Amino acid sequence: MSKKLMNPSMSKGNHDSSWKSLKKNAVICSLLLWSFALPVKAETGTTLTFTQALQRVQQYQNSQDTWQTQEQISAANIKQSKLWRNPELSIQQSGFDSKNERELSVGLSQPLDIFGERKANQRLAHLSKNQLDLKQKIYQAQLQLAVKYLWSQLAISELENNVVREQLKVSEANLNAVNKRYQAGSVAQVQVDRARLSHAENARLAHQADLKVQVAKQQLSNLWGDSDKGISTGLSASALWPTATNQQVQAYLAENLVEKSRQLQVLEAQAKVDQLQIQSKPLPTVNVGMNQIKSPETQTDNQIVVGVSVPLNIFNRQKYSIEIVKAKENLLNKQQIFYARQNALQIGTLLTELQGLEAQFKKVEQVQLPLASQVQSKTLLGFNAGKFEVTDVQQATLQLQEVRLRKVQLLREAWQLAIEAESLSLGIEPSQVIAKDAIAQINQNLWQDTQALPVVGGEN
Repeated sequence: MSKKLMNPSMSKGNHDSSWKSLKKNAVICSLLLWSFALPVKAETGTTLTFTQALQRVQQYQNSQDTWQTQEQISAANIKQSKLWRNPELSIQQSGFDSKNERELSVGLSQPLDIFGERKANQRLAHLSKNQLDLKQKIYQAQLQLAVKYLWSQLAISELENNVVREQLKVSEANLNAVNKRYQAGSVAQVQVDRARLSHAENARLAHQADLKVQVAKQQLSNLWGDSDKGISTGLSASALWPTATNQQVQAYLAENLVEKSRQLQVLEAQAKVDQLQIQSKPLPTVNVGMNQIKSPETQTDNQIVVGVSVPLNIFNRQKYSIEIVKAKENLLNKQQIFYARQNALQIGTLLTELQGLEAQFKKVEQVQLPLASQVQSKTLLGFNAGKFEVTDVQQATLQLQEVRLRKVQLLREAWQLAIEAESLSLGIEPSQVIAKDAIAQINQNLWQDTQALPVVGGEN
């Protein structure tokens, strides 16, 4: 009997000892979790709008002077195309002995531009200048889209970071509630461990979200040659939605820079055909000179010589060169029609999808998110009152987290579609502006185009 009476006492002593140990472990665990979560505090710094970011990037990129170099080349091409072909001076003498007859011939030959070769060169040079102006506008549009994409990624990363922080607070409240229930003896140790594991995962996600923000800041600031970790967009979720996409797409379609560039390519092909046809014609050359004949017996005899030489274009009449250029011209015309049709269809599909995402976003923000927050809050209150289990709290918390992250994901998808639609409306491949090294690739293509610029009318 005494043995039975001692068992409760011994059990109680062991329980008190275990309780103190668990309580101590719980305090230590909470401190460790807080020390793990503290570094995710966001840095405060300069609030940067998209317009300000674009101005910084444009100023930095313009310092390369690439476009100024292309403009100099284009201007020099126009001047070069206006020049006449150089004349040719010929001097011949026969007989170098003063006792014999000597003959000196001096002649000047000048090719005549009677078929309009200079005008054809000037037309090509001016078309090249117009193409350069369009390419510069397209470059600025590409630059703007690349900056807009990285700026939007920073804003979305900041929003995601805020969402994860809010979820971390909810997780902390859940852990405190479970600890209180455990202290009251109404939940098991394993349920406390589950709450700690969930809180630790939320702390890890907070670190991950903070890292995304820091990387996004560096990727954006790298575009103006800096590594600024103090910038931020400071936008709310509702203000971040790309509402101006439709208007921007219509403006780009109206301007239609790439379509104009293709039209210029067709005109350049036609001008090249005209130039080859002119070159296929025999270009006459006027020869003016003087012959001087001097012999010991007679006086010096001077004769003026005037003549015309005409090349015989028998073998090479640029026939096949003209065929090649005409084939390219025909292909450009077909591609222009095909591109316009397909591009319009793709843009329409993207805008339709964007509109559908906006409806989902509004439902998540206005209906699902408030409801999920309310359910989680009431579930936690009910759990504190002993009406719900830990699994109920965890399920409500998980649903709240899913809804919050769904809002962020919808924003990511919306900006992806917006950038793609704006890119296609400009005639730009979307991958050219959403790549991590988009600006570097654009500049590389620009430098290559500069080196490949033709010299118009450079023949002597």
